[in-house]
Amino acid sequence: MSINIPFALPDALLSRLSDFLATQVGLHFPRERWRDLERGISAAARESGHAQAEAYIHRLLVAPLTRTQIEGLASHLTVGETYFFREKRSFEILEQQILPELLRARAQTEKRLRIWSAGCCSGEEPYSIAMLLDRLIPDLEKWNLTILATDINPRFLRKAARGAYGAWSFRDTPGWLKERHFTRRPDGRFEIQPRIRRMVSFSYLNLAEDAYPSLVNGTNAMDVIFCRNVLMYFAHERASKVVDKLHRSLVDGGWLITSPAETSNLQFSAFTAVEFSGAFLYCRMAAGAPRTVAVRHQSP
Repeated sequence: MSINIPFALPDALLSRLSDFLATQVGLHFPRERWRDLERGISAAARESGHAQAEAYIHRLLVAPLTRTQIEGLASHLTVGETYFFREKRSFEILEQQILPELLRARAQTEKRLRIWSAGCCSGEEPYSIAMLLDRLIPDLEKWNLTILATDINPRFLRKAARGAYGAWSFRDTPGWLKERHFTRRPDGRFEIQPRIRRMVSFSYLNLAEDAYPSLVNGTNAMDVIFCRNVLMYFAHERASKVVDKLHRSLVDGGWLITSPAETSNLQFSAFTAVEFSGAFLYCRMAAGAPRTVAVRHQSP
């Protein structure tokens, strides 16, 4: 028998806070996630020097949030659950089909490739992309490669920039990964090699804002965008706006890679849904191309 434990904070206040965060930060907290919201906001209140979470919330609600406040809230209200080469099927498709096609097309021309990890968390995803490119491109120094990694959580970004990881980040990964791309530190953690770290640029970006695509922050003309396990934080309307902006951030023929739980023909209607063996990915087709017909690709 389940027991309904009352919230420490008033329901009306949690409801106002939930609506406020959806508008200001883009984070979606329906009632079934109010327990997470209460824990997170209480931690944020303590960190900001407020003894009472209720007083802290009332202070937040009186004015638009500053970037510093948004960053602080994101540090407590978003969850960093990731590891290297998470959701292997996406990386297999990237390695076996998408990247080889892009590399062949660009090898004789500009030798340019742009990839964005949107919602990069603590860096395992963009570093996985970098390690994959390091393996696939023998003349790496001749290519103009961009791996942009962005997140709303400054603590995640600081950890990602340091590039040091514990055993939990390597679960479900082959043993050679640590041997080839990492150096073991005296504290038992594994530090990513500098040449791989240098391939990734980390920066702050709130996907709920209208700051992309943009030349200023480098979110334009992307060939591949990873946005996995991020859209679930947004209400449907906000998520649809994010998907539209990600679509505009891609070049024609560019790819959006989401998590299996986030596939939606309705939400991604601007894309052509491409069915691979074991996964759906989304391609931005040129104007006039069909957008509702799924194309099947078989793995080699």
